[in-house]
Amino acid sequence: MPRRTTVILAFAGLLLVAVAGCAPTAETAPSPTKTPSVASRVAASGDGTLLLGSLFPMTGDALESGAAQVAGAELAAREISEQGLVLGHPVVIVHRDSAHNVTSAVADLLTRGVDAVLWDATSPVPADVTTAFRTAGVAVIPLAEFANGGTPLAASDEFAGRLRTMDPALVATAGGGEAYDGVVLTALAAVEADDDGARSIEQAFDRVSSGAVACGSWGECAAALAETQQIAYTGVTGRRS
Repeated sequence: MPRRTTVILAFAGLLLVAVAGCAPTAETAPSPTKTPSVASRVAASGDGTLLLGSLFPMTGDALESGAAQVAGAELAAREISEQGLVLGHPVVIVHRDSAHNVTSAVADLLTRGVDAVLWDATSPVPADVTTAFRTAGVAVIPLAEFANGGTPLAASDEFAGRLRTMDPALVATAGGGEAYDGVVLTALAAVEADDDGARSIEQAFDRVSSGAVACGSWGECAAALAETQQIAYTGVTGRRS
């Protein structure tokens, strides 16, 4: 390239730089700062099968109530399987006695890897039992929360008949409804959370208890959840207190 042309181009470049330096600079709007969103759900931790433990009195003075609660829990598991599964699998329940050597019963349920434990509707959960399960990452479901005034009521004739399809020798029915509702509500929580892990169940429990759409059976509630509706399971004992 001739030298003259090089000088002209260099000068023109300097002139453009000078003009650019004198021109007013447009202010750039600051980028909005994104506020970190709070996660509404915990990370999934289940294995896809809802495995429940129960601690009901199977010996002693409250034996009859324990039998009703076993029947109620098993009835719920059966009807859930008949009306649709939980995360593609049936609910599995392991029953243990809350009235005799509860420490051993708790250890056995932990060894089996249960996701949640239903505690007897007729008594409060002992603090050491709650601590043992929650330390191990297991949800605790006190069935007394389903009882009207804290006292399980005898089942209606219709529901008593359903209970006796699980245990024809059933004498008392009080507690059966609470156990039934405990299983159904726990299963609905797992479906709503799409996870059978304990933390997911605990978090979803209130979401399936206090929504705008009331539903009274597993099938009805599961259908509403499939349509992403916010449900309130009413069940046999009414809304959870």
